Order: sequence, then structure tokens, then C-alpha cells
Amino acid sequence: MKTILKSSFIILLLLIVSCKKEIAPQNTTILKDEEENVVANEEKVPVGASDKNDIEDFNHFFRLFNHDTVFQISRINFPLKVKINNDDLELVDYVIPKEKYTTIDLDKKPEERDYNQQLILKKDKAVIQQRGINNGIFIDYFFEKKDGKWQLVTWVDVST
Repeated sequence: MKTILKSSFIILLLLIVSCKKEIAPQNTTILKDEEENVVANEEKVPVGASDKNDIEDFNHFFRLFNHDTVFQISRINFPLKVKINNDDLELVDYVIPKEKYTTIDLDKKPEERDYNQQLILKKDKAVIQQRGINNGIFIDYFFEKKDGKWQLVTWVDVST
């Protein structure tokens, strides 16, 4: 009986040690197509979309989205449906009409924020994840490319 317990404990310990979760460091991009590759953000020459056949670069879109309020509003289909924790920490659906929308800035410098942020970028979908540093911030912003143009489609805020 003791041998079985010791063997089970050793196997469990080996499973725990061998399960390694890789997390991309702050300010990185995770590209997901076939395989997952972690690539550090580099300044790229912006590529804009001049027509529906062009591919809009997410980094260029992201800079415009955060620094041009008119552009930001133009890249959201209103009413915007989001999920946010209420006072009882229950995830509730909210609908934000265009008149009530407040622009957001997802491009703050790391020293100006109290959360880590990472970008998970797929071919035509992107998620900006914000994870607080001992403060309960936990927000995901979801973007999709529609007709060759990136748009904010929703966010989920389960911050405590």
C-alpha cells in the first residue's frame, strides 16, 4: 500500500513539474496560425488599407485606433455589446450606444500603467489582454478584421 502511495505521489509530482505553461512577456505579440510563436514587438512600417483587397496591418490600425478618436469610433459597430462584472461580481451583458461610448486608450506606455498587456494576433482576429499587477484588472479586448479592416467587436471585463 505504501509503495502504491509513493509511486502515485512521484507520478503526480512528475506530471506537475513537466506541465510548463509558457506566458509571453509583457509587450509581446503571440502569433497564432498553425503553430504558436512568440515574437517581440518591433516598429514596422505602417501598411494601410486603401481598398478591400489590401491587407491592413494591425500595428498601424492599433496606433490610429488609440490616437485618433474619430477613427476609433469609425471602427466600432454600434451598439457595442460588452460583458462587465457588476457589483456582485456577476458577468453582465451591457450595450453601449454610440452616444454613451467613451474612447479608450490601449496604447499606454508600460511605465504609465498598473497592468501587463499582451497582444494575441491571429490571421483575422486579435485579443489585447490586460492583467493587473496586484489590483484585480482582468480585461480582454477583441478585434476582428472585416472587409479587410480591423474593428473592435467587444470586450470582456472580469476585473474585481
